[in-house]
Amino acid sequence: MDHALAGNRDAVLVTPDGVALDAIDEVVTGPLHQLRSLVALLRPTHWIKGSLVLAVPLVTAPVTALTHLPALALTLLAFLAASSTVYVLNDLLDRHNDRLHPVKRLRPLASGRVAPSAARKLLAVLLLGTVGLLVAAPPLAALVIGGYLLMNAWYSAALKHQSLVDVSVVAAGFVLRALAGVFAVGLGADPLLLICVYCACVALSLGKRRHELAGLAADGQAGPGHRPVLSAYSVPFLDHVVVVHLVAALACYVAWIWQVSPPYGALGAGLTFPFAAFTVTRYLQLLMVERSGGNPVEDLVRDRRLRVNVGLWGAALLPIFIAGAL
Repeated sequence: MDHALAGNRDAVLVTPDGVALDAIDEVVTGPLHQLRSLVALLRPTHWIKGSLVLAVPLVTAPVTALTHLPALALTLLAFLAASSTVYVLNDLLDRHNDRLHPVKRLRPLASGRVAPSAARKLLAVLLLGTVGLLVAAPPLAALVIGGYLLMNAWYSAALKHQSLVDVSVVAAGFVLRALAGVFAVGLGADPLLLICVYCACVALSLGKRRHELAGLAADGQAGPGHRPVLSAYSVPFLDHVVVVHLVAALACYVAWIWQVSPPYGALGAGLTFPFAAFTVTRYLQLLMVERSGGNPVEDLVRDRRLRVNVGLWGAALLPIFIAGAL
């Protein structure tokens, strides 16, 4: 296929006979609109994933975390810069495949609102800014963030095309966020918590693949669409492995709560398990019954029942952690 839109070959998909498959209503070239498009390329709505940098040390050792707030804040900024660097690189490499997706085709690069040359300049600025922040960040946290950058550069170039490896790398990125937070405040890594985070994030990533496969089947498409690795998956297979990873995450959560806040851990595990179990089952309902799951973070944030459940879950955990810290 050829790509053309007002002379910009990176803007719209057309068939060989010149019929547009993805027309853009308006191409705006004003400075303000260009700035907005560049900001959108950073995916600020995804920065919520960086909350793990703060959440893990604040939950596991709130007093220690509060006494290391400058280091924690600097680590968070460095991770946000690193993640935006990864997003720009990935969108730059994936812009052609993104045009085949009903939502991703609207991304700044795929839609033609940002030229590849502008994205490359932004990528260079982000990379330099990230390196500057890493120099100032706590050494162990900086090492973790550097590893995140290298891993995701490899992911964008090759690993995203390897089945199961792709979701493992995505989940590992969340584990590295948690590690960066605890290292920033001088704490050690808790294996149970890291396994819980990893299994939950693998499940969410696999759920996203399932949503995409189910969407292709509903549209009558036999191929993998915008993501070639989907050809290595099937909906029944993903149903099984999502459940396996969520059960593992639940088990690790119970074990972690049990040992993280003595002598109230057993009570905390018993009181909060129903909230954790409801989160898992509601997510499965969204994924398998309501055909959601395309954007796991957005689904979990927007669902009213999940929001209420998480609020009650936090309210049940708070006194247990406060009692354990005293």
